[in-house]
Amino acid sequence: MLNRYRRVWIVYKKELVETLRDRRTLMAMVVVPIVLYPALMLVLVEALRKETGRRQEERYQIVVPDEAHAAWLQGVLARDKELHEEQDAAQNTTHKSPDVDPTMGLRATLRSDKVDIVVAKPGESLWTLVDRQKYHIGIVLSPPPGAEHDNVNHVVQFIYRDTDPRSEFVHDRLNRILGAEADRIIRERVIKATGSAASLEPILTNSLSTASPAQQYAKILAMLVPFLLVTMTITGAMYPAIDLTAGERERGTLETLAVSPVPVGQIVAGKFSVIVTIAMLSTALNLGSMSAMVYFSKLDRIVSGANLMRAMDKDAVEARIEKLDAPSTGSFTQKYYLEQRRTLEAEAEKKVGFVTRAAPIVLLAMVPFAVLAGAVMLAVCSFARTFKEAQNYMMPVMMASIIPALVVSYMPTIRLEGVLLVMPVANIVVLIRELFLGNANPSAMGICLLSTCFYAVSAVVVAAKLYGHEAVLFSDVGSYKSLLVRRFIRPEPRPWPALALLMLAVLFPAYFYWQSYLVDPGESAARFRVVLGLSQILLLAAPPIVVAWYLKIDLRETFSLRIPSALHMVGALLMAASIVPVSSVVGQWIASLSPAFRSNDQLFEQQAKLLTSGSFAAMLTAFAVVPGVCEELLFRGFLTAGLRGRVSNRMVVVIVGVLFGVFHIYIEKIPIVSLLGMVLTLICLNSGSIAVSMIVHIANNSMGLLATQSERIRDFYGLSHDTGSIAIDGRVLMFAAAFVTGLLIITLVPRKTTTTP
Repeated sequence: MLNRYRRVWIVYKKELVETLRDRRTLMAMVVVPIVLYPALMLVLVEALRKETGRRQEERYQIVVPDEAHAAWLQGVLARDKELHEEQDAAQNTTHKSPDVDPTMGLRATLRSDKVDIVVAKPGESLWTLVDRQKYHIGIVLSPPPGAEHDNVNHVVQFIYRDTDPRSEFVHDRLNRILGAEADRIIRERVIKATGSAASLEPILTNSLSTASPAQQYAKILAMLVPFLLVTMTITGAMYPAIDLTAGERERGTLETLAVSPVPVGQIVAGKFSVIVTIAMLSTALNLGSMSAMVYFSKLDRIVSGANLMRAMDKDAVEARIEKLDAPSTGSFTQKYYLEQRRTLEAEAEKKVGFVTRAAPIVLLAMVPFAVLAGAVMLAVCSFARTFKEAQNYMMPVMMASIIPALVVSYMPTIRLEGVLLVMPVANIVVLIRELFLGNANPSAMGICLLSTCFYAVSAVVVAAKLYGHEAVLFSDVGSYKSLLVRRFIRPEPRPWPALALLMLAVLFPAYFYWQSYLVDPGESAARFRVVLGLSQILLLAAPPIVVAWYLKIDLRETFSLRIPSALHMVGALLMAASIVPVSSVVGQWIASLSPAFRSNDQLFEQQAKLLTSGSFAAMLTAFAVVPGVCEELLFRGFLTAGLRGRVSNRMVVVIVGVLFGVFHIYIEKIPIVSLLGMVLTLICLNSGSIAVSMIVHIANNSMGLLATQSERIRDFYGLSHDTGSIAIDGRVLMFAAAFVTGLLIITLVPRKTTTTP
C-alpha cells in the first residue's frame, strides 16, 4: 500500500516540477490572474476616462429654425450650468475629501461653452441637415418660443441620428436638461399660484438599504467571480492536460510509461493530481487577484454609482429628514436612520474580513469542479496525437463549460433548485453566486456538491481507463473501432468500472431531469405513477441491459441472474418481513441526530398523497415492484458487477450504497437510503443472486406503503404514530432480531455455485 502511494507521489512530483517549468502553464496560472486583472481594470477605467474627456471637449452643433429658438436654448443651457455650479459648491462644502465620488471623470456632461447653436438658412430642412451629418441634432418647438414661454406648454421635437455617437450623446443630455427645465417651470408656476412649493413634495423618500457594505461588496463579486472562476479553472487545467498526454506522445515517452512496471492507474493518478493542483492554484490566484482588484480599485462603488457613499452621508440624510417638517414623522424617520447609520458604520470596514470568510468556502466548492474538468480534459486529450490536435479537442470542452456558465451568469433570478442542482458547470456557478450572497441552502448545496463529486469520480475512472487503452495509446484511427463498433468488441464477463460509473454519471442528470420536469405534486396520481414507472424502466433498467448486450458483456454474470439457494431464500424472507420496522427506527434515529436530515414535511405529505392514491394493485406495481426490479438491475447488477473484483467487497458495498442514496435526490433521504443500498448490495454479493436483493427491496417498498395506509400494519410492526419520536417495544426488537438473523444467514451461508471471476 505504501509503495503504491510512494510511486504516485514520485510521478506527481516529477510531473509537477516539469509542468511548472513550462512557460505556457505559468502564463495561464500566474501571469494572467496577477497581471491581467489589474491591467484590465486600469485600461478599462482609463479608456472610460479618455472617452469621457473626448466627449467633454468635443464641440457639438445644434441647428434650430430661427433666432427665437436659439435664444431660448441658450437660456436653458445657461440655467443648467448654474445648477451644476451650485451642486458642485454644495458638494465641496459638505465633503472635505478630494476623492468623494469614485465615478468622477467617468460621466460626461453637455457644457454650454462646448455647444454651437446655429440658425438654419431660410428654406433649409433640419431633417436634411442632420441626415447629412452637418449638425448633430435639430430642435423645433411647437408652438415656437415667445415672451410668455414659461406659461405655455410646448412640444419639443428632436431630429437626430442614433447611429452617430455624438448625435446620440447630445440627444440624451438635452433630454435630461429639458427635463430639469420642465421641473423648474412647474415649480415656478406652483409658487406663483400658491405662494409655496410644498405641495410639489407631499411625500419625500429617503432610501436606506439594510445591506451592509460587505453585502454590497459581495453582490459585485457575485456578478463577476463565478463565471471568471469557471473559465480560468478550465484554462488552468488545459495546458497541463495537453502536455501530459499529447506532449508525452510527441516526445515519444507515452509508450515507455505504459510498459513500465508501474501500474497505469498509479501513473494516471500522479498525472491527474498535477492537473488538479495546477487548476486549483489557478483558481486560488484568480479569486485572490479579482477580490483584491475589486476592493482596491473601489469597483463596488463605481458600479453601484456611489450609493453606499450617499447612504452614509450624514449631512445629506439629515437635511432631507428636516425637510419633512413633521415632528412625529421626523422622529420616526430619525429613529430608523440612526439605526441604519450605526449598522453602516459598524460594517464599513469589513470588506477584507468578508473576503477572508467567503474565499475558502468558494475554493472548497471549486475542488470537485476542478477534478471534473481535469478528468474530462485528460480523457479527451488522450486521443490526440499532437499538441495542436489536443488544442483543437479542447475547444468543444471549453465551450461546453463556458456557455452554460455564461448563460446562468446573466440570469440573476435563477436559484439553486430543480434540475439546476445536478446540471454540470451551471450548478457550480449558481452555487458560488449564492455563497457570495449568503443565500445558499444547505440541502441544495449538498446535492450540488455530491452530484459534481460523482461526475468527477466517474470522469477520473473513465480517464484512467482510456489513458491505458491500447487503442488510445497507439492512436490509430482504425483501432478506435475496437472501442465502439460491436463486431470488433471482445466479449467480457463483466463491465469495467469506468463503464459502470460513466453509465451512472449519464443517467443521474437524465433521471433527475425526468422527475423534476415531468413529476408535478399537483397532478393526478395515475399520471404520477405512469411517469415514475417509465422513468424507472427507460432510464434505470433499459440502458444497462442494452449497453451490456451491445458490448457483448455476459448478462448472466453482470446481473447475477441465478437461482438462490434455499437457505438464502429463507434469509431473504426473514429480512423482507422485518425490514420496515427496522428501517423506520433507524430513520428516526438518524433524523434525531441531525436536524438537517429531517424531511420537508409539506413536500413529503404531497408525495405521500400521490403514493397512496388509486387502486392497491396499481400502487404496489408502480412504487414497489417496478423500482424494486429496475433499481436492482442498475445498482446491484451493472454497477456492482463493474466494481466487483476491482475493489474489495467492503468498498463495493459502501460505494454502491452511497450512489444508491444519492440517486434518490432528496438530501434528507440519502443517509437511510444509502444504508438500505449497502444492505441490498451486501446480500446480493453474498448470495450471488440479484433475486434476493429484489425480494428485500420490493418488500421494503410495498410493506412501507401498506404501513402508511393501514393502522393495523403499523400496530402489528409496533411503529409509533408520532414520526418525530423513537419508540422501541418488544415487537420492534423481535423484528430486529429476525432481520439480523436473515442477514447472518445470507452472509454466512456459502453460495450455491461459484461465479467466474
